Amino acid sequence: MSDKTRILQAGTFLCCSVLSLSAMASGFRLPEISIAGTSLSGAVVANPDLPGALPYNPATMAVQKGGLLLAGVVIVQPDISVNPESGTASDSQGKDSIAVPNLFVTNPINSNWSWGLGINAPFGLETKWPDETFAAFAGGADPLEPEHSKLEMLNLNPNLAYRLDAQTSIAFGLDNYRVLDLVFNTQAIRISGDGQDYGWNIGLLHTQKDWSLGLAYRSRVKVTIEGEVDATAVGSTKSDAEASIEFPSLLQIGARYKVDDKLAVEFDVEKTGWSSFDTVEIHHSSPGIPNPINGDNNWDDALAYRVGATYELSPANQLRAGYAYDETPSNDTYFSARVPGNDRQTLSLGLAHNRADWTIELSYLYVRADDRKVDASTPFDGNYKLSAHLFGLGISTPF
Repeated sequence: MSDKTRILQAGTFLCCSVLSLSAMASGFRLPEISIAGTSLSGAVVANPDLPGALPYNPATMAVQKGGLLLAGVVIVQPDISVNPESGTASDSQGKDSIAVPNLFVTNPINSNWSWGLGINAPFGLETKWPDETFAAFAGGADPLEPEHSKLEMLNLNPNLAYRLDAQTSIAFGLDNYRVLDLVFNTQAIRISGDGQDYGWNIGLLHTQKDWSLGLAYRSRVKVTIEGEVDATAVGSTKSDAEASIEFPSLLQIGARYKVDDKLAVEFDVEKTGWSSFDTVEIHHSSPGIPNPINGDNNWDDALAYRVGATYELSPANQLRAGYAYDETPSNDTYFSARVPGNDRQTLSLGLAHNRADWTIELSYLYVRADDRKVDASTPFDGNYKLSAHLFGLGISTPF
């Protein structure tokens, strides 16, 4: 294989997986954007009682009785490995622990209107493969072999909610996706960048006796990433680079039922519009590398099914538990080691303790993806395994 062919092949793989960084969720999405959401495996979109439902469905702002501050952090400890049919068995060498912050503040404007601001990280994580993992790249010694992939981003999400009547509220907001650091390197080529852009979201909440129904939708967000290509290690040059990345839409629908004064159960269905993550072009001016680099992902929209339950142990303590099944959007034809995900299941537990005007929340979530065997039709053949432990700590207080 010639150097030019290897560069073209590696560039295509880079482009195909430019944002395919998270193996902890469907695609590269992180649904754990509050501590309550983590402890309930994300089944909170129809919950009018928990402050932790606010980041998922801002329409729940309208049923809050006053100002509220909610803050937390989720520590993600991933375990990702591959055993190639040819190459070297390896563990991903990204950070052992990754902190994912979340914050939401809301306050009523009058008896009908409320405002809120959420800050969270709905996409992210990383993979980092050591040299000689994948022998398809010139026997494992090719410097264009994939290495480090990382996405750090925040969503700044201001919202307004309006209470239509005693049972129904709606919300509208803006999503400001800020990509703080995007890295997708080979063993020799360094590519990095950042950027931001806007989308929108809507929410709906309806309560009827012991039932509540919730709906939340977030639009696609197309972010222009501006950065640098450094190909000096393969005899080329550094140059400015630009690519447009389209984050997917998200539709969430949920129903919650209060069995009695202590127990409530919710079931949610989600659809993530990964089909928008189709073709990516990276434009640059480094000679010897195709310009633009074109890549096809051909992902499919993916569904997730979530169930969560809360139980009042006492007036001061609430027990939480959840389960979820998330489909993967990727297929073997366009598989990349930068996102070695598969259909996954989660189990979660949590506890909330009220003390004076403060609520302390703890959560634990275990993620296990189905093992994935990829044949030699792609350069990333092998058996992939991944799991993760997520630990959350949060507080909330009225003001």
